[in-house]
Amino acid sequence: MVINFILSSINDHHFLKRVQEFLDHGYEVVVYGFRRKDLPLPKTSFPIIEVGEIACGNYFDRLALFYRQIKQIAKESSDGIFFYSSLDIALFATHIIKSPYLYEICDLTELTISNPILRNILIWQNRRIIHKSLKTIITSEGFAEFYKSIDINKFALIPNRVSPYCSLPLPKNRKFDIFNINIGFVGIIRFDTVYNFIRVASECSNVTMHLFGIYANGDSVSNEIKRVVEKHDNIIFHGPFQNPIDLPRIYQQLDMVLCTYPPTPGVIYAEPNKLYEALYFRCPIIVSKDTFLGKKVARMNFGYVIDATNADSISKFLASIDIDEYYSKVDACTSIPLENCININNAFFEELKQI
Repeated sequence: MVINFILSSINDHHFLKRVQEFLDHGYEVVVYGFRRKDLPLPKTSFPIIEVGEIACGNYFDRLALFYRQIKQIAKESSDGIFFYSSLDIALFATHIIKSPYLYEICDLTELTISNPILRNILIWQNRRIIHKSLKTIITSEGFAEFYKSIDINKFALIPNRVSPYCSLPLPKNRKFDIFNINIGFVGIIRFDTVYNFIRVASECSNVTMHLFGIYANGDSVSNEIKRVVEKHDNIIFHGPFQNPIDLPRIYQQLDMVLCTYPPTPGVIYAEPNKLYEALYFRCPIIVSKDTFLGKKVARMNFGYVIDATNADSISKFLASIDIDEYYSKVDACTSIPLENCININNAFFEELKQI
């Protein structure tokens, strides 16, 4: 069977891993996608049909591009099942393409809309798209919690676990030096809460921040972070990395991983892949309070829950790090079987066969 993917960003490693997963389970794939401006076409084991370029800026121009190109895709292909990677793609595709489809929710972008009328329209549209899908993949239990009025059987929970192509994890025994704490951020470098943490950490003589990834193009907060990196020797920018090949090398250098995504409406229900990387590599995670992830980390003791919107709170956290508490969090990470951290979703594919 052919699965036709339409990706809102072909530079999104999450969906490239999803495509590979379908290939690994014997499906034929056709991948259409939009490339982010100034980023190269990613290296993959499968061809990608680039149908447009998107940039930061006018979101309505992006939607117009999506609409035009999805109409063109509909003319070229209608066989098999389609796979829509985001709400903005699905909004148009479900009206233009009449084939059955799978849908994936990685964030609740509709909640970021300030206009209440438009926000409610998009929430209603997302419900419509979920209802009519063959199956909707969600990457966090928090999304099902938000859409609790929808039959739970319509969802397939597939958390953002570590790729099975990742090599062996770190040794279980970590050596933690309170006078030389290495904290890393791994991913697209943005958000006020990440900037706040990096700025405060830059003033701590016993902390080194390691930034792995890329700066968000055209983002004002990313530009502020760049200035902190240029000014302070203990804030080190390592540049882009390959996921999952480089993950063992990255986590070998870290005592903790930073994941203080802001507690905003579009983020509070998410469960980022950093949680499963932290568990896989036995590396305590630092997350924001008042989020679904924060509640889970606090309950399971996988790391630290802080108020990253407040510089004083971050300072107090960094000053209060305790060796015994740190090792208790390492032990909590170690208690999770490695197979629970790896992205092997045979149950979903068995269910898909029945559908």
